[in-house]
Amino acid sequence: MADDNFAIKSGAMLCRVERLKLPGHSAFRIIFGDHRKPLIIARASNADAAKFWTSIPEGRQTEAEEWGTLIENYLKR
Repeated sequence: MADDNFAIKSGAMLCRVERLKLPGHSAFRIIFGDHRKPLIIARASNADAAKFWTSIPEGRQTEAEEWGTLIENYLKR
């Protein structure tokens, strides 16, 4: 797929995004242009079948939700 590797600008920083090949799952690695460790996010479903973005490992939920939205918007364009 053409969108397996792309860049998204967040503020003044350009970040690399890589689609991870996980069968049956939407998952991405975000590589920041600053000191932060890369972020891995995946689309998950809760007990009510509502979908949401989560970080792997857990603990960076706010970033996962923010970046999930940015990636969705990028892919819709």
